[in-house]
Amino acid sequence: MSVTIREYYSKRLKKKTFSYEIDITTQQTRIRETKRGFLTKTSAREEGERRELEIKKKSKQGYDIKDIITKDKNKITVKELLDLWLTTKKANVTFKTFSFYEFCISMIVKDIGKTKARSLKTEHIELAVNNLLEKGLSPTTASHYYTVLNIAFNWAIQRGYIVKNPCLLMKKPKKSKSELQVYNQKELDTLLKAIKNLTIFIPTMLASTTGMRLGEICGLTWKNIDLDNGFIQLQEQLQEINGSLHLIPLKSVSSKRKIILLDITIEALKELKEKQKSNKDYLGDNYKDKGFVVCQNNGEPYSPTYISRNYRRVLKDTKHKVTVDGNTKKLSLYEMLSIPLIRFHDLRHTHATLLLKTNTHPKIVADRLGHVDTRLVMDTYSHVLPDMQRDALNELNKMMNLKHDDSIK
Repeated sequence: MSVTIREYYSKRLKKKTFSYEIDITTQQTRIRETKRGFLTKTSAREEGERRELEIKKKSKQGYDIKDIITKDKNKITVKELLDLWLTTKKANVTFKTFSFYEFCISMIVKDIGKTKARSLKTEHIELAVNNLLEKGLSPTTASHYYTVLNIAFNWAIQRGYIVKNPCLLMKKPKKSKSELQVYNQKELDTLLKAIKNLTIFIPTMLASTTGMRLGEICGLTWKNIDLDNGFIQLQEQLQEINGSLHLIPLKSVSSKRKIILLDITIEALKELKEKQKSNKDYLGDNYKDKGFVVCQNNGEPYSPTYISRNYRRVLKDTKHKVTVDGNTKKLSLYEMLSIPLIRFHDLRHTHATLLLKTNTHPKIVADRLGHVDTRLVMDTYSHVLPDMQRDALNELNKMMNLKHDDSIK
């Protein structure tokens, strides 16, 4: 920050006052600004830092975002319109969603940002998307590109900035659909036994036996677990925002859900609770009792990023010396266990797949995963459906055991 705080004596107020001075160079232009009259040093610094960020943002954009509201609507560019839309969304979406919008918009403005919003044609968008696909952009990311632009333009129509949405005349790019990588029951059991005494055990156990998302696992607190009755009442998630961890409420009604626990999960959590109690007794005042289930020895939570990286480190990056047929080799844990290497998020898919293979109703699977309805479940786990159909027909065959010689003669 390039903000200097100075102290002055006010003859009118007959007391000390403070001022901020900003001196920054941006876009090869030096900008200096001073404002006096603050009663505390803190208020002067806070206002100075806020004003400095405002100046930098305006210089980076080349305009003040507020000017777009009164600008001739025929002259507003796609970039200006998307910047305005994004600014209005900031208070209504999570940090993760906002960052996702920012990422998509950064791609969009490179291609069509200078085009006047009211002059943008469907062909402009199609050519931009095709160009990105030819450069190696994945179909899934291209689909996100279209989705964000479509949402923003629908908003712009409602607010009167444009009269039609050019996205409506084109087909949405199809997402690439790769085959899910999941563990079967034997492979999952093998993994859980191998990592029983490692930090990654509880996150892996929770993901694979409850279907919880990584942020939900890291944000899980003991107050939301009823071990006596065997369930979790999920309410919050842990997110990394600008380098710090924040416990925030889950954003949808379906995400705030009750998850019945397996017996092995209950036992693992009981053991963990006893271990945390021992750590708390040992560390005393140095233990940060914030109530997190997945935490460090001192009670501080683990970030979702750390858990994801640690999972990969344990399974793949750390090498173990083993002797095979008289030869010493360095193998990763997944190679030693003869199981596939899958992402941490795929443990959630593993849980859903195992449930469906036991003929669990898709609505129950959707509820455990936090989905609104069964359509996403049926689409995502369609690879399981043929087996389910075969098992159902086998059961039907047993029920309909009418034989030819049982007919009326």
